[in-house]
Amino acid sequence: MKSWVILFSLILTSSMLAYADSDSDIQRVPGKVECNTEVMRCTYTAQNLTAKDLVARINAVIFPGSILSPSEGYINIENLKKINFYFTNEALMQRFINLIPLMDVIDDFSPVSLVQLTTEIYSLSNAGFTELQAQLTATENNPATDIATSIITSISGTAGMGLKIGTNFLSSVLGSKKVKEESSMVTTVTQLIPNMAGINFSHGSKIYISPTAGVVKDEFAGLNINGTVSISASDSDLVLVKDYAFSYGVLIPADVTTKNDTVNILSISNPQLYLVRGVSSLIVSSLSTKDSTKTEYSALNFGKSKEKMMSKIMVVTRAESIGFKEYIQDMKKIRTLDLHREFTQDEKDHFPNDEVNMEDLLNHIKPYSFFSTSGDRILGFTLDKKDARVSNINKNIEISIKSGGFFSPGSLKQKTILSVENLMLSGIKFDSLSSKDIDKTKVKITVKLKPFNANGGVTKVLYYNPETNKFIE
Repeated sequence: MKSWVILFSLILTSSMLAYADSDSDIQRVPGKVECNTEVMRCTYTAQNLTAKDLVARINAVIFPGSILSPSEGYINIENLKKINFYFTNEALMQRFINLIPLMDVIDDFSPVSLVQLTTEIYSLSNAGFTELQAQLTATENNPATDIATSIITSISGTAGMGLKIGTNFLSSVLGSKKVKEESSMVTTVTQLIPNMAGINFSHGSKIYISPTAGVVKDEFAGLNINGTVSISASDSDLVLVKDYAFSYGVLIPADVTTKNDTVNILSISNPQLYLVRGVSSLIVSSLSTKDSTKTEYSALNFGKSKEKMMSKIMVVTRAESIGFKEYIQDMKKIRTLDLHREFTQDEKDHFPNDEVNMEDLLNHIKPYSFFSTSGDRILGFTLDKKDARVSNINKNIEISIKSGGFFSPGSLKQKTILSVENLMLSGIKFDSLSSKDIDKTKVKITVKLKPFNANGGVTKVLYYNPETNKFIE
């Protein structure tokens, strides 16, 4: 018995030295196994895993598909981190102990590519549906004439309209005055799914209805999306969604014509749904699956409301592949904008010795705009780092940001105080624009900056194009 304890100590020591040379600050060095042969008990406290996970890893190697009998020994999980064990077979005991430092480590995994799947649901009036069809099929070479292979069913089994269309072209159609007046966005779902993983999205609740006297059944009111994503090995712009299944159930309350609540369901299924970057798959139900009203106000109506009946559902689906490195870089970019960073001492030592006029410094605004991988619109600005001096980086700046003008104020209203150093390294991220602002051809954003508790300052007017997601120079 002493021989295998000594041998284990040598193996564990060498393993610990190997881990000690690791560059990882998170992974801890595996601990020591303490054994008492008289009471036939060994104990170990896991360092990087839970006791349950550690035992599961070792069992998968030593006892795959088998059960340890009491005559052979035992393995006991004492608490979250501690295990007790002992085996009558010395070779088995040695193998178990040798595996502990190899298994008690943080997961070493290779990230996979991701698929960003976006599902948008709109409600349309009959007039909006007619206008949408007219615009999508107006041009002979319009890609919308390529009928999708999706199988569309509804509560009566009536087929609808299925199209493949360029995402940018679709955005322009939805943004047209007539379609915008006759439609309304219900919801948007954006999912980041690992390649070859399943989609399992559900948001809603069960509704118990009684279609006939004495009969109660449950229906799901809400959104369900299922399937499996796969990126093409030969073309990363092509994404296949296997066994795609979409259902959207809408609760129709009882009225004078119906005695009970009902749930109307739009369901779409496709064993192989192909999606290409920059192309949207569009489905419009031909059955009235939702009845709602849209109330609009305008200066011409002097506050009077105009009601529209939204009776059809339109589903827009698109996907694009994203490399994991690209995703990480994107996340780091956003984190950089959120952090209040500081210049290093080496950077400060290399600052120029001349002075920069504060008005010139505040005039050197560098606006930025980009979409995150999850589809968020990120806007903001930084100050030019070339103007950094030891004498100015600690000065605080009062910042006021607003969108729109005097007669048509926008949704963006933001005030804060940040140092010159913050503005140069992290900048300031604008609050989200409202859908009203994003619907405009251009958004006017006024930025005022002035030294804290001082006179002077500058006012910069920026113009942003929501369609191109770029500032207009």
